[in-house]
Amino acid sequence: MNTIVINKILMHMLDFEHRKIYHSTDFVDMNETSIDYYRKKVEKALNSSSLKELTVGSLHEMMLRSDKMIESDEEFIKQAHEMTDKLFALGSVIEEMPNSNVLFVDCYKNGERYVAALKLNYRYIPMSVIDEENIRITKKQVLPTMGSPVDEAIVVNVDAKKLFLIEKKYMIDGRMDFYLNAQWIKGEEKLTDKQKMSTMKKVVKKMDDTYNVNDGKALPLMKHEIQERIDTNQPVKPLEIVKKVLESDGQAQEESEIMMKDLGIDEEDRIESLSLTSMDKCKLVLDDDIEISLPIEEYLSGDKVEKVKQEDGTYSILLKDVSEVIVK
Repeated sequence: MNTIVINKILMHMLDFEHRKIYHSTDFVDMNETSIDYYRKKVEKALNSSSLKELTVGSLHEMMLRSDKMIESDEEFIKQAHEMTDKLFALGSVIEEMPNSNVLFVDCYKNGERYVAALKLNYRYIPMSVIDEENIRITKKQVLPTMGSPVDEAIVVNVDAKKLFLIEKKYMIDGRMDFYLNAQWIKGEEKLTDKQKMSTMKKVVKKMDDTYNVNDGKALPLMKHEIQERIDTNQPVKPLEIVKKVLESDGQAQEESEIMMKDLGIDEEDRIESLSLTSMDKCKLVLDDDIEISLPIEEYLSGDKVEKVKQEDGTYSILLKDVSEVIVK
């Protein structure tokens, strides 16, 4: 389980609408009213499956800034101030850039020191306004809700010397594109955890379809293997897991390794952030869009569900030992 301890937070505001920056020189007062919001936003960023690691040099600007920020409060404020100015300069030339608060965070995740800049983009919500006895609908800008994802972030693991981004696309020069890495960080991108999971599913399914390695159970077996590694605090290595799932067929295993490496995943790649709720469930989707959701253990054991092939080549799904049916 990920444990995050927040040391301090500094918050600035980018007002693109009025072309103003509001710098703060005081750290956020994390009182009973606000602490849950700040903690949740930091957790959302650091545990996001959209975090992508960038390969940069040890003397990269962000590495040097993050080292400076943990030296003293004065350096933290100074570096945050300069980074805010940089974010404002980048955002000012993007037409649809929303107003935002930027949280500069010094924290620990699982004992490792992190420095992060979380850009919380304002949302527009409709509201009623009474003006000279007339009621009209207008829009109000508000911060994103506590449970919503963080749209943009720069995250540095100071101890491991690793840099990560969460990026959002905007309309730039007539097309939707990212800007943080292309125009500022300029690092070599690695796959996000979400992209690694998608690649694993694609490769395992293709091998199962081609070689019938696990009789259609490859994806549930893959999820089961991931869940076991999480439960036992083992590293989740995509290539290792795919080869484990396909170990009964040497040809499928060999081809899967080639495919994974061609798609940018090697032996040392890991998945750090996963939604555990999706790991213990299996969904059967039939060709008429009927869906059956059940625990992976039940599907793999076959105690509750059985797939029966009929003489005409179709399949029947048999649910066994059901004591009650509730329609939701």
